[in-house]
Amino acid sequence: MKILLITQNYSPNKGGMAVSCDRLVRNFKKNGVEVHVVHFTNRKKKFKVDTVVKGTYAAVPIESSEEFTLSLASEFIQQLPCLDTLTHVGVFGGNLPLNIGPILSKWIQKPLITFIRGNDFDEGIFSKKRNQLLYALENSRYVFTVTSEKREKIDKLVSHNNTYFTQNGINTALWKPAKSHLKRIDAIKKAFNSKIPIAFVGQLKAKKGVVNFVETFAKFPHKNDFVLCLIGDVNDETKTYILNLDVNVEFYDFANQNELITFYNAVGIVAIPSYYDGMPNVLLEAAATKNIVIGANVGGIKDVISNKADGFLYNPIQSNELLDILLQVHKMTPAEKEAMSEALYQKIKTNYTEEIEITNYLNILKP
Repeated sequence: MKILLITQNYSPNKGGMAVSCDRLVRNFKKNGVEVHVVHFTNRKKKFKVDTVVKGTYAAVPIESSEEFTLSLASEFIQQLPCLDTLTHVGVFGGNLPLNIGPILSKWIQKPLITFIRGNDFDEGIFSKKRNQLLYALENSRYVFTVTSEKREKIDKLVSHNNTYFTQNGINTALWKPAKSHLKRIDAIKKAFNSKIPIAFVGQLKAKKGVVNFVETFAKFPHKNDFVLCLIGDVNDETKTYILNLDVNVEFYDFANQNELITFYNAVGIVAIPSYYDGMPNVLLEAAATKNIVIGANVGGIKDVISNKADGFLYNPIQSNELLDILLQVHKMTPAEKEAMSEALYQKIKTNYTEEIEITNYLNILKP
């Protein structure tokens, strides 16, 4: 199998989408699939193709207009040497791939794979670009989505039955702290001054629901026993607003995996209050580092968490539900917290491995 994978989310981009794309490419190659990545990027000003292990990497610059970008990209892509031997065209996240993918698929007569993650569907379906999303979905030989909820929604929008729920995966061994992490972990813990940390990790945009969580948390009677740790990208307006709320809060810059290992192992609770989401990598990372997860009852979060058994779920629009969960967490004994975090860890370690993830894809693509 040889896939041309068109994406806007790939290393060195930050964020969960890039992490997931990198992981899929790596594991496809590990299983003998040749992958030729076409990456729309602002980091490059010129078209460039590099030969890499089991494929190529092509940088496609993003120009001043989408139409100009796509017109140039289509000419460039159709001249790539790998086109003659391709078996599939894949699109992974972003408006540009979703626009160009189905057209190229028809022009070069290769079946289309559409990878749906989160915003590409949740926001795309209600945007002015809805038709290009629907066109891509309708003309896909395979649609892969990381939540069962999105699979059900897509099934009702297309005329085929080619939509598959394929969960994310993680290598839990890579999230265990090394000796070199221990000093930093202890320093972070001491900085909390005996307060209980609740962490938010990633690109903390509006849809992530962080402001709503903090506003609700400000009403929590035991809020002074906690400190909220925002680790990642937060715009200045949001940061100023949160700082003016009556809560204990600390902000940390966006962290790479090595730094995240120290943060995850220094806190005990991770909150994922998204209004809508795919299956966030943060969820699996928090589980792999044995944190209690407080998650919104949406998307792939509810596919993973069994409420009150191995984590907590709440309606992100109902503030009373969150306050009730915060009270339950506050009352938990250390033994109860350990049992809950261990239950989620074992679930992830057993059922959400990278091997299971890639096998799910290959079993469908290689009938």
